[in-house]
Amino acid sequence: MRRRLSRIGAALATSAAVIIGLGAVAAPASAQASGLTFYSGQFTDTVAHFPAPSGDCSALPAAADSHIGWSGFQDVVFYRTSDCTGQATAVGTLRTYEAGRWLTFRAF
Repeated sequence: MRRRLSRIGAALATSAAVIIGLGAVAAPASAQASGLTFYSGQFTDTVAHFPAPSGDCSALPAAADSHIGWSGFQDVVFYRTSDCTGQATAVGTLRTYEAGRWLTFRAF
């Protein structure tokens, strides 16, 4: 009997842990980050946030050394020029890099 109660108790504890974990993951959509965020210190300090990147040429923050594209686009393209001309380097939506390597970007 004790063995059976132990199994039931373990199953209930596991179920409760799973339910609590799923509740934390299933946060409302409004609480989720969106847009494109640039960081310094390898994702440590936020240096710029673009809530809705438009694809226009924008200055890359000089201190930026990493970024996360949360939603609304599929790729970030970097340029070494101040007007988004010349060689384009597609870097995706999650990346680290040397600060100051690129000057401008477009997010598509």
